Amino acid sequence: MVKDMKLILGILMEKEHVKKLNRMTKTINKSIYLSVLAILITLTACNTEKIDNKNVFYINTQKDFDQLSGTEFPEGSKVLFASGTEFEGQFVLKGSGSEEKSNMVGTYDPKSRQVLYEWAENKAVINGLGKVESAIYLYNGQHWEINNIEITNTDGTLNDQGKLKGIYIVAENSGVMNNITIKNCFVHNVNGHVGGKWHGGIHLHVLGDSIKTKFHKLMIENNVIKDVGGVGIGNQSSWRDINTEKYYPWTEFIVRGNFIERTGRNCIILRNALNPLIEYNVAAASSRFDTGHSIVNFNTINCIVQHNEAYGNVGPAKENERGGFDADYKSIGTIIQYNYSHDNNWFCGIMRRGINTDITIRYNISQNELLGCYLYGFPTEYGLKDVKVYNNVHYFGKGKGNRIFVEGGKVRHPIETIFQNNIFYFEDEADWGFKPESSCFFDSNLFINVSPKGCNAITLDPMFVDPGKGKTNIDMRDPERLSGYRLKGNSPCIKAGVKIENNGGKDFWDNPLLNAKPNIGVFGNQ
Repeated sequence: MVKDMKLILGILMEKEHVKKLNRMTKTINKSIYLSVLAILITLTACNTEKIDNKNVFYINTQKDFDQLSGTEFPEGSKVLFASGTEFEGQFVLKGSGSEEKSNMVGTYDPKSRQVLYEWAENKAVINGLGKVESAIYLYNGQHWEINNIEITNTDGTLNDQGKLKGIYIVAENSGVMNNITIKNCFVHNVNGHVGGKWHGGIHLHVLGDSIKTKFHKLMIENNVIKDVGGVGIGNQSSWRDINTEKYYPWTEFIVRGNFIERTGRNCIILRNALNPLIEYNVAAASSRFDTGHSIVNFNTINCIVQHNEAYGNVGPAKENERGGFDADYKSIGTIIQYNYSHDNNWFCGIMRRGINTDITIRYNISQNELLGCYLYGFPTEYGLKDVKVYNNVHYFGKGKGNRIFVEGGKVRHPIETIFQNNIFYFEDEADWGFKPESSCFFDSNLFINVSPKGCNAITLDPMFVDPGKGKTNIDMRDPERLSGYRLKGNSPCIKAGVKIENNGGKDFWDNPLLNAKPNIGVFGNQ
């Protein structure tokens, strides 16, 4: 019986295993056959055993790579690279899946024949060698998932090698392109020590002007992007003029759970989208060879930026884009909330150039920025309207930043902003930097070691539990994250704030906000 079982399990890993099992039914114990057949069905349903059909393309050698690149892959295709194997050049994906039968490019284990759907260390590797625009290229395809591929694209020098990318997705004069997912990929060492916005790690572009084109249902999730020249994750569209007939925003666009480190310019720039979401990303050491805020939304409507960590965006004080976050212009309804910014030159940029209206910055923690809190960009312009900054904590330890509004090489006065229920805590003596213009309003804020401003200001110790000890690369889903910024029971901040409508409904730790008079700071409840 044991011998029969081993024989059947061995057959499961071969081609034509169902036919072989059927032929064996007369020579083995029937109960064993039925048991193993049940295992086979279960494994197939769980996607853990070998996929064997006409639309699976195995790439084990460089010859396979060269022959299959540029193939028009039919719907339901799986393009599978052998794990731990390195390939060179550009792999071109053509064709599309469908809603019922999506396409996938990924890594599989040649021994077990298992497809590696979750993050794996032994990914297949595609090296562009700096000779191709991108190591993976998809043109006018939809219903594709790119999963678990390692990508490089450099000639090994520090020089600018052109507009190189790791993964490049293009839609041109093609209408609505649906369901693109890029996940679990490791993109690193792309180009040299260069900045620029049009190249980098993972980029998606809409081109052409004859047919309105956009992406719908686009997910960029759980990727690691390191040491890339240009922008870590970026997108652009030729249909981008907000508030005009040419604005055709992308929809259901999510950038989630990515770790991005040491980029030539910004870590993330998300453009041209309606209701996009940027969440649970880490943006580290952004903009090494050009200036740019770490996480930026531009040309968007109702963009939500939340639960992200941004740190290490530093440079000379005169440089103008060295913060963790940026409420950029040509945007409406931006919300920046529940984020953790630390050890940048400042927390957040707010652009004075229009269109930029209905901005909300709330329940964020900023710790030990090197210069200050906020930078107002385009300081001679007055297009900015309706900015609401409330219930944020700005904490500066000894020897850290000592200004609320920073200069970034220019005179920058805040405009059109309401500041409420915020904590500005400096261990060293600090100043405002620039005087806010009369269109700004301050109510119920707490100030330590900086002169108070506005009505109902508090200058007492906020009585944090244990501030200044936030670490790096924290789990933003951990219910105890940054708990040192909660308030002690006798804090003067408790029920000392002003009530704010449409406040998001929860504090930094996801506690529901009660209808009672709110606290000052990010902790919502006693």
